[in-house]
Amino acid sequence: MVEKVLLPTDGSDTAKKAIDFATRLFEGSGCKITLLSVIEEPVYSAFWSDGLIAPEVIMPPPEELREELDKRAEEMLGESAEPLRSAGLDVLPKVRFGNTAAEILQEAEEGGYDMIVMGSHGRGVLGGFLLGSVSNRVVHHAPCPVLIVRR
Repeated sequence: MVEKVLLPTDGSDTAKKAIDFATRLFEGSGCKITLLSVIEEPVYSAFWSDGLIAPEVIMPPPEELREELDKRAEEMLGESAEPLRSAGLDVLPKVRFGNTAAEILQEAEEGGYDMIVMGSHGRGVLGGFLLGSVSNRVVHHAPCPVLIVRR
């Protein structure tokens, strides 16, 4: 029985379809759903003057921008949670910063989820979350079953 589900979302149409599918699939089951929004922190690679690649550098957003992105993500998660809560499901919204696929996989590992339900791709307000390569990486490395909802 599926008791705990991770549902990554960016507010895109594809992510909304995954939420709608999860709502119908788990309605009345007593399942706990964690809605996850990942705010991507860009990674930059540089080249040294001798042509060698320098170590990658993660560039977190300035604190003021980080707070605004977090606020927008929380608002989007609140809207996304409505259909799930209307179906009687327990919903926990969560925001993480970092590499999208890595953060989804880390949350799945740490949270002990029974399943991940996600859209195949999307480009939402928060900057290109849930690209095909993200869902592909999650499918191949997740510690639990992954259900991909296509458009």
